[in-house]
Amino acid sequence: MQNKMNLLRDLQEVDQEISAIEATRQGYRDELGAFEADATRVQEMLDQLNDEVALLQQSEAELQQGLLKERDNVTRVEARLPEIQTQKEYVAVLKEIDVAKKANKDVEEQMQSKQQEVTTLEEDLKEKETELAAIHEKSEARGAELKQLLTESEEVLLKRTQTRESVAEELPVSLLRKYHTLFKRRGGLALALASHGACLGCNMKLPPQQYNRLLQVAEIQTCPHCNRILYVETEA
Repeated sequence: MQNKMNLLRDLQEVDQEISAIEATRQGYRDELGAFEADATRVQEMLDQLNDEVALLQQSEAELQQGLLKERDNVTRVEARLPEIQTQKEYVAVLKEIDVAKKANKDVEEQMQSKQQEVTTLEEDLKEKETELAAIHEKSEARGAELKQLLTESEEVLLKRTQTRESVAEELPVSLLRKYHTLFKRRGGLALALASHGACLGCNMKLPPQQYNRLLQVAEIQTCPHCNRILYVETEA
């Protein structure tokens, strides 16, 4: 019976090491994923800004065409002045020129507004491009390190897994199944040391008769409070 308890303790120790390695590896993967998520987020912002700039530039081009048209209107109307013969016609033409010049000015103001928007967006673009470059630079340096750590930890994990399998093979299937269930339910602590009449897994007192039987190491016993498999430290 003592041999089974020793095997269970060895198994729990190896399983705890494996759990720690897997948690560390998941941390490496999460860190790599964070770089990718950050790069994706900034790239999406860049794409959106580029789309907005393209739309503004298209609008600006259309305004430029409108501005040329309004300037042509002013030139065309002003060219009629020498041909005017009556005061009434002259006033009408001057009014038409004023309207054309006002339209011209409105288009120019709209163009200036669009140009300012483009300038602002282009500044945002530069900022995001710098941010994305920094993410890529950090990702390349740290990413290489993380991938190396994943490779190294995978080798350690493989060795510990092989050790685990060799230990588990020596235990009865029913006991191994009970251990697995407790290991999952009890946060990686299927076995608990019993000392001074108490289970140190849950810090609850054990019945004196049960504790005495534990000291004899004659059978597998579990804590009546937390159901963990109990063991005692035996003198060498």
